[in-house]
Amino acid sequence: MKGLIFVELMSFMDDTFGGDFTERLIDEAELPNGAVFTAIGTYPSEYAGRLVEVASRMASADASDVCEAFGRYLFQRFEIRFPDLLSRYPSARELLDHVQSHIHEEVRVIYPGATPPSVVTEDCAQGYRVVYRSHRAFAHIAFGLVQQCIVFYGEDSEVTWCENEGGSEARFLITPAQEALHE
Repeated sequence: MKGLIFVELMSFMDDTFGGDFTERLIDEAELPNGAVFTAIGTYPSEYAGRLVEVASRMASADASDVCEAFGRYLFQRFEIRFPDLLSRYPSARELLDHVQSHIHEEVRVIYPGATPPSVVTEDCAQGYRVVYRSHRAFAHIAFGLVQQCIVFYGEDSEVTWCENEGGSEARFLITPAQEALHE
């Protein structure tokens, strides 16, 4: 998993729970690298799972809630880090349509050997679905990312979790507000 995600995860822990919490998290997680990450490094995804597991226990929070909050935070960080990329797309649907074919392809070029998740959209009667597939069980992070994407584009849509297959595949339904459907 790319180091940028780990750097942002540690920032999320600091911003959400405070520096003292993060220091205790680093000690209790007992990662082989001492939870030292660089944005350009690559680290086992199990490290992220361990950090979330320990943080959830320490905060008496559900791990899926922590992951969803991190997903929302991560999208907000993407807003700051990649404003030119986000401004290419006029809507959440346009962005989500291009995650697989454009954004993740760029990731593969910049980071040879990277294995980003599959994110595709499909039309349905209620709006559209985002289908997330990955060998990593981080569907809740993807859900938070999609939720914040809708907020970023100022769209009046509801995001609902539809299906889950062990955290490695999930489907999220995006339903526009009724007024938008009739325009």
